[in-house]
Amino acid sequence: MATYNAKTYRAILADMEAWIIATQDKITDFNEGAGITSFVEAVAQQVEQIYLRAKIGFIKYLPNLPFYAFGFAKNSGTNAVGVVVFSRNTATTDSVSIPIGTIVSTSSGLRFITTTLGTILANETASDDVAIEAYDIGTQYNVPANTIDVMTTSVVGVDTVDNAAATTGGLDEETDNAFEQRFHTYVLGLGRGNVSGLITCAKSVEGVRSASVVEHFPPITGFWNVSLYIDDGTGLAPDTLITAVEEVLIGDGTTSNPGYKPAGINVRVLGPTLVPIPVTVVVTSTGSISDDTIKTNIQTAIENYINTLVLGEDFIYYELINVLMGVPGVYNLVLSTPTDDVTIAETQIARTGTITITFAV
Repeated sequence: MATYNAKTYRAILADMEAWIIATQDKITDFNEGAGITSFVEAVAQQVEQIYLRAKIGFIKYLPNLPFYAFGFAKNSGTNAVGVVVFSRNTATTDSVSIPIGTIVSTSSGLRFITTTLGTILANETASDDVAIEAYDIGTQYNVPANTIDVMTTSVVGVDTVDNAAATTGGLDEETDNAFEQRFHTYVLGLGRGNVSGLITCAKSVEGVRSASVVEHFPPITGFWNVSLYIDDGTGLAPDTLITAVEEVLIGDGTTSNPGYKPAGINVRVLGPTLVPIPVTVVVTSTGSISDDTIKTNIQTAIENYINTLVLGEDFIYYELINVLMGVPGVYNLVLSTPTDDVTIAETQIARTGTITITFAV
């Protein structure tokens, strides 16, 4: 394979001096400090920069040319969402308004911003549920219940904040490997009617995180030839999302939306079956971090590993152990549930069951 080699400043300078000497006989002083030498050195520095910029451009953009040709982009990740409740210590006859844009956070510094208006009514101590969104993308923002308890933005009349349920939906930026695999599926699916085409169809709909296809021989109930399973990242498939996929799948006969379903083939769109993965772990602490902090971080790590698995992706016992051993403050651990890998069918998706975390005495 041909390679691009950027010339160094010294090589460029030597070539320029050699060319000048070879093409005329009037300039002979190339000693350091000579006028021609200073001129050639200045030009050589600029040419070296051009070589380097060209090489950086090749390294940065050339590998992406196949993706650009198809208008194919990497998924940028998503922000976790959830709800919090604001409270005051004493009920008064005044109501308190919590504005959109109020910033709350976990004790570890993960920030969330309110996206709906909150109100503590007169003679009440707690607000209604107030929607929040993570300040940034990433699975680290999928935090457990009762961990968003810092009022980063001060609101007069509000003393505390808390999230009764975990935040969900935060996803990391797509990895290079996952991106390339998705592109491979996309290219194979350009024929639209094959398995890869149906998966591409589903993933082209905003909100669909993963998809799988199960063919039925003979057709189920004498009618359905194929089942297309989708999930939205939470392991669910709301009716609105199923309808959106069906509209792209069937199409409307136009050039912009010709559909993906092969003629004469009946395809149904379904949500997956949730497979709860209960986790029981006994932790030995290093003693450098409080048990409460370690417990919170372990629960977050478990949820981030299991709840980001996609349709048909198996739970791998030692992958979870590896994740948990990376939690700060963990010296050792015993993972007693599950006891082995859990195989997940194409119609299923793994999600966390009951999580039990204790510490070795």
